[in-house]
Amino acid sequence: MPIANYRIKKVIGERKDLDTKEMTNVDVSSNFTILSVDKKTDSDIGDYLHVNFHFAVTYKPDLGKVEMDGLLWYTDKNLDKIAWEKNGRMEIQADALKDISSTILRDTLLEAVDITRKLKLPVPLAMPKVTVKPNEVSFPKASALKNN
Repeated sequence: MPIANYRIKKVIGERKDLDTKEMTNVDVSSNFTILSVDKKTDSDIGDYLHVNFHFAVTYKPDLGKVEMDGLLWYTDKNLDKIAWEKNGRMEIQADALKDISSTILRDTLLEAVDITRKLKLPVPLAMPKVTVKPNEVSFPKASALKNN
């Protein structure tokens, strides 16, 4: 993936003191916004897109919040074909935007999971659940296996 640099610059985490005993359902949503994109040049990597973003996790009812501001650098040898300026704005090819968005979402969600666990807030990801039908489960006995 052509991401040369990813950095979180600012983190805000807050848990509100609410009585959660009577809450039966909490809606958790997360989203990000690309705040700005600029073409820049670095002596080591050459031309790159400098992308500033904001990421937020919100809760309903309002239990708290997690917000992050960050940046990433996107590089490609054909950067002029991938991103160009038009009417004072940066236009970005769909595949590059997909790479940028995937990186922001993946890496900030991983950070947010850690922060929300420390704040004792619901994590912003649907955690996998295992269902087992007790009468349909059986395993070989370890002593019955030849190669223990």
